[in-house]
Amino acid sequence: MSFEHLGEPTQGPRLLFTEPWDPIVVRRGDALGLLALTSVFAEMVAPGLTNRVRDGRWVTILSWCLVRSQQIFQASGGRSVVTRAEQSARYAWLRPLELMWAARTIGLAEDDWRDRPLLGRRRIQPWYEDYSNRRYSADRFGMSVDQFRAYRQTGTYGGYRVAFRKWTGMTVGGDGWTPGPAANKLAKWLDARLGSAAPDWPLNASHLSDDGISIRSAKLGRGDECKWWLQHWSNFDRSGKRAEETLPRPRDEFEILPEVDLLRPIVFEDHGGKRRRRVALEIAKCGAKDHLGVCRHLGLLFKDEEPAMALLPRFSRLADAGIAAMEVIAKSLGGKSQIPLAEAASSPSAGRVCQELLAAAREWPTAADLTLRHVDTAYRFANAIRSADPVECFTDLLQHHEMYGGGLRWFVLRNGRIEPRMPPLANASGYRFRLWSLCRLATQCGVIREMPAGLREEDDDLTEDV
Repeated sequence: MSFEHLGEPTQGPRLLFTEPWDPIVVRRGDALGLLALTSVFAEMVAPGLTNRVRDGRWVTILSWCLVRSQQIFQASGGRSVVTRAEQSARYAWLRPLELMWAARTIGLAEDDWRDRPLLGRRRIQPWYEDYSNRRYSADRFGMSVDQFRAYRQTGTYGGYRVAFRKWTGMTVGGDGWTPGPAANKLAKWLDARLGSAAPDWPLNASHLSDDGISIRSAKLGRGDECKWWLQHWSNFDRSGKRAEETLPRPRDEFEILPEVDLLRPIVFEDHGGKRRRRVALEIAKCGAKDHLGVCRHLGLLFKDEEPAMALLPRFSRLADAGIAAMEVIAKSLGGKSQIPLAEAASSPSAGRVCQELLAAAREWPTAADLTLRHVDTAYRFANAIRSADPVECFTDLLQHHEMYGGGLRWFVLRNGRIEPRMPPLANASGYRFRLWSLCRLATQCGVIREMPAGLREEDDDLTEDV
């Protein structure tokens, strides 16, 4: 894009677009502006975790990807990962492996691959069909330039990178890139189970050894890493006797993983892991029937250790009530270009959700310890809700959403009419505290017997598609 003065100077600059205009993708997951405070509570109950860490098997797969791509990164001349440019060069060798594992899962889990966490599957699945029929381009696995670039944040490693930085032994010095001893052990475990589907050079072979990667080959692959990996790991979708043990697990599966002896110490035995373990065990024992019940139990349990935890159930109720009201508006709007506010306020569930939202707002304390980071966002939202009358309640909610919501706005209120600002809502993202992710890992690591009833239906995933 260039800036040129055309005509008289008083006319000001005109913008001439000399390259395509690519809109920036903005997430819509912080409708009420409460995400920062949500993260504060989440770090209290599940430190070093995120809602995107959904499957212990992906920890194993990504460890393997990290080790394998480290070999090629070093062979191509890479050493440091200090600067942004060096990290981009490092990730360029990792990203194709993430995508190839998604394609491998699509190819081998034919009956239920849609039920497994595969970020980017909408693009990878048609690409893989073409690949299987030898009609494919190695370029970006079917993704656009923007999607491919954004995959560093939206993709699988982007979701798990906090764990690789925070969990003991996953990366050297917590840099998020250089495999540590724990990641190397998981990678070795998985490589053995790949059998004939593994790349044809040893897992830890140095690029300086006779059986390692050719330095010349790796250097020639820089800038075309996708093509390089498809040429050098052409058997990535090969099956075998233990193929199922290598794949990401279905979302509704809560079985203990066969690599549990390696995974459990990483997730549940370091400093943060001990808190994660304790919280998972308490959730399993409490018998709560829903997410709010779980939060109430944790609030009572930990309030003496961390007084701010007493606010957890009240915050959960307030945030859930706000999202429920937003969903009523979204359903009323549907696919229409606009509707009167009164139409949304007259929907059958409007009265009920507005009464709950006002009750939750009034339950939020009028004074508390303001040293808790971002607690002002909850005060601001609670104070914005002043009536249970649906018209007034929705007006207050929409004004707060437009002024303080994060990411893409769902809709706006203009002259008494609600106008959409994004495609029709499919599944709204509520405010959660990593509890589903924590308990899923706890079941897979044998810390708890089964997924707690209060969380079993609380799969708080953002999206599986990019």
